[in-house]
Amino acid sequence: MRLLGRGPVADVYDVGGSALKVFPGRFDRRAVAAIERDRDRLARLSAPVLPVERVELVDGRHALRMELCVESLASRVRRDGPLPVDDVAALGDALSRALVAARRVDVLHGGVSPSNVLFRATGEPVLADFGAHVRQAFRRDPLHGIEWVSPETLRTGVADARTDLYGLGAVLHFALTGESPHPSRIGEMTAERVLRVLSDPVPAISRPDVPVALATAIGRLLAPDPGKRSLPVRAAEPGQRARRRAWPRWPVAAAGVLAVSLVAGVWAARRVEPPPPPPVAAPPPEVVLDEPTDLGDRVSLTWTTNDDRLFFAVVAWPEGGPSTAVLAERDRTAKVPVEVGRKYCFLVRGTKGDQVVESRSKGVRGADCRR
Repeated sequence: MRLLGRGPVADVYDVGGSALKVFPGRFDRRAVAAIERDRDRLARLSAPVLPVERVELVDGRHALRMELCVESLASRVRRDGPLPVDDVAALGDALSRALVAARRVDVLHGGVSPSNVLFRATGEPVLADFGAHVRQAFRRDPLHGIEWVSPETLRTGVADARTDLYGLGAVLHFALTGESPHPSRIGEMTAERVLRVLSDPVPAISRPDVPVALATAIGRLLAPDPGKRSLPVRAAEPGQRARRRAWPRWPVAAAGVLAVSLVAGVWAARRVEPPPPPPVAAPPPEVVLDEPTDLGDRVSLTWTTNDDRLFFAVVAWPEGGPSTAVLAERDRTAKVPVEVGRKYCFLVRGTKGDQVVESRSKGVRGADCRR
């Protein structure tokens, strides 16, 4: 076996011309049944998906055997830089058809990213690694690949058809720019980046050769509010596409049509549900930090909020010094390590995706927390 790559959980090997994805242990019966069900459904599709060929055991560990592809979108962009607009338009059409077809047979992807967009030797792109069951089978770093994860999934862990739309937008953004929608910043703490992903809008694509319709479609796919990830159908009805000249290049003029049709097609596959009742106006969210408790080498913090949907981070700084952030997720208490005898200040930030709210800062040991 020749190692091809390591993921957050599994390793991928080249075994006799096939790709073998080996996991750290065995799936339970329910997971195996779900993987087999999705495999059977995807194998019947003519869309650009890469189904699992079979489930195997390797040295007592479960493995998934699949067709071996030449490279991923992640590796291609790292090597060659952003793709031409024609190629991204074709890629968007292929991936949208893959998601539409999978949804029609009730298969959710649950983790669309540049690493599971693969290219066959012919140049054809395919979408691989379908299935939330596989992702839930083994523990993994919940913050791994957060730049491809929708805000609502990051907050709650829930994935659905709308989170696949966000992943589609993130992949196309990466293909056009060479960066994720939320690239990391030098010196940025994990908690600060999580809050930024949850609350900050994705910057508009400024590449001059990208058609406005395509950039707009990708921007809407990346909307923080999952209910806004759709477009009115103007340039094409669902299923209509420009005629292909040669794989994988499409006419630049078709980019606007594809930008609309790829979104419309994905949403056409969702179950039709009645519109929800109008929301009842709620007071703006707020966070109130209680007086900190000095424990010597730690400070105990407790806070309250009027919105149970908030996701929290604690910001701490020594008087006159730089701040650090500690992720608290949905907890409302935290113990922050501090230097004994030094004055410290604290505040709590909360977000539910559309805005960030901040408590008043409070200090210990007589700290002046005005900044």
